[in-house]
Amino acid sequence: MLKSVYVAPDEFTAITIKEMLASRDIKAITRRYETSWLDGLPKMMKGGWGDVLVDEQDAQQAAECIQEFLEHSA
Repeated sequence: MLKSVYVAPDEFTAITIKEMLASRDIKAITRRYETSWLDGLPKMMKGGWGDVLVDEQDAQQAAECIQEFLEHSA
């Protein structure tokens, strides 16, 4: 089962987080909120571009990696 570990503000950030997790042997995928026929409505309602998802068993480790990554990127 997949679990969201990060709400990305844009596609670039989602891909960066996904690739950072992959470098730590955590498989992740991205799922964007927006669909073309809704013209951006889901993005506005959820406050971001989309989710970074990982297997539920990797969620804790992924969240820690993301927190560390974001702290050092700021």
